[in-house]
Amino acid sequence: MITIKPIKLTPKRLSSLTATIIILITLLILILVSLFLYKNFYQTITQTKQIMILREKVAVDTVNMEKFNIIMDKITKKTLPHELTTVISPFR
Repeated sequence: MITIKPIKLTPKRLSSLTATIIILITLLILILVSLFLYKNFYQTITQTKQIMILREKVAVDTVNMEKFNIIMDKITKKTLPHELTTVISPFR
């Protein structure tokens, strides 16, 4: 038969246990705060830096909208399906 010894809580053990728990809770809070700051501040700062870099690479030339619309109209006319009316049916 197994007997379980009761844990003796002396003031020294109690204070070391309390200090360990406080240290673990502090580390957990520091980790959570670090994750929050990383997600909400650091990532947004890096995204804004990337946006600034991409804005520098964007073409500055203006687009002639008349020519663009003409080209788009020609492309849409080219891609429209054509109706076949002069096909002779071999089954007639």
